[in-house]
Amino acid sequence: MRRINIRISAGILLILIIAICTVAYLKRHDDEQSNKSPQKQLTIKQMKEKEIILKTQNHLNQAYPYNQNQTAGRKTYFGVGRGYNLIMVQFESIQNFVVNSSIQGQEVTPVMNKLAAESLYFPYIFQQIGIGNTSDAEFISNTSIYPIGSNPMSSKFGNRKLSSMARLMKTKNYTTSTFHVNDVSYWDRDQLYPALGFDTYYDRPYFQQEKFNKFGASDEELYRVGVSKLKTLSTQRKKFYSQFVTVSSHSPFVIPKDRRRLQLPQKLSDSRLENYLVAINYADYALGTFIDGLKKEGLWDKSVFIVYGDHFGLHKKYHDPKEINEALGIPYHKQISTFNVPVIIHLPKQLSGKVINRTGGQVDILPTLANIMGIDLKSEGFTAFGHDLLNVGHNIVGMRYYLPTGSFFNDEILFVPGKEGFRDGAATSIKTLKSVKDITPYKFEYDYIMQWMKLSDRYVKQLPIRQDMKEMEPQKQTNPPLK
Repeated sequence: MRRINIRISAGILLILIIAICTVAYLKRHDDEQSNKSPQKQLTIKQMKEKEIILKTQNHLNQAYPYNQNQTAGRKTYFGVGRGYNLIMVQFESIQNFVVNSSIQGQEVTPVMNKLAAESLYFPYIFQQIGIGNTSDAEFISNTSIYPIGSNPMSSKFGNRKLSSMARLMKTKNYTTSTFHVNDVSYWDRDQLYPALGFDTYYDRPYFQQEKFNKFGASDEELYRVGVSKLKTLSTQRKKFYSQFVTVSSHSPFVIPKDRRRLQLPQKLSDSRLENYLVAINYADYALGTFIDGLKKEGLWDKSVFIVYGDHFGLHKKYHDPKEINEALGIPYHKQISTFNVPVIIHLPKQLSGKVINRTGGQVDILPTLANIMGIDLKSEGFTAFGHDLLNVGHNIVGMRYYLPTGSFFNDEILFVPGKEGFRDGAATSIKTLKSVKDITPYKFEYDYIMQWMKLSDRYVKQLPIRQDMKEMEPQKQTNPPLK
């Protein structure tokens, strides 16, 4: 009887072994067939490409002393905004020189001045946009990826699934939305917004159709609707990340007469400069209405609030630095001052401000905000080409399109390559605005930034095409569009 049981057990074991081997064979066969499929091969290729990019990125970061001011891995300001709402305002055409400037006894940006005094203020941030201008600024600040320069990122990569701030916040159970008073199809934002992973967008139909300028309703109207929508989310106990893209200070800077607040009894010889200052002053006032609305609804102290400039307003081809200097009594450089945009981050319940003098670019916005919101990008597997400005020891940011490729800003200079690249390039101090004769110390950084931007281009090109091109739909209205 025992022998029979042993034989039966042996038989069962043999059957199990045969079954396991058969399953293993079939699985291997299926895997081989699957790996032969075009989609599987593409996925494997993308995974290998991303691995190469990450290794190269780590190698470059190790060669460049980015993290020298961090102590024992502890990050300054990490998580101070965790659990709070995040509100981001992209301020059209504002340059940093207007902050804390006055003309004929009047502050140009009184709201921004007060906000800077009560927040983290970054005075050495520079635009990095390509031909896509404002839409490129949205792309950069939300992805920490460099624009390729020659094509708008919204058009070229709007069909991709982009790693973004919105997607990061959604993993933390945040509702995400974006507001713009123009048609969402303008600059292919109907593709950009789903690529960035926003849940909803609010465009032209959601705003009163006032005739403010050719781009749509006023910034006041943008913020009025915004406060209403954010209040609803708060009432529903939803945390949110919301982006606002302004247009009232867009060129040609024509503000309706009844909305102008900056009154200049003495006309400037440069009428474009005068119109620009009037437009910026109005947009600054409108920003104040937004802040007041957030405070009224109890949202201000529950939110991290950031405002930054998308790009220059005064084109260096049309404005003489001497005229700007004479009008405002400030030093002005045709490249450094033109491309210098403000970044201000207000923390919840923050009362006293701090100036962060680290040089940076729009590519650094996402890593800086992620740190504040308590998100560790490394543990999230997020690839960023910018750095956390609150914890980086030394920084360098590249620029292309509006300057020759290879141009960069670091904590000391702006470097612009010449026709022969580095050899005949020129350096200018970002602090004194004076020429730096000896450029030899900056050869390493020139080589570095050339490789860094190429790596960013390589990264964005390997990002996957969105499988569902209808990933995001416009917010459904309960009432007809406002007229």
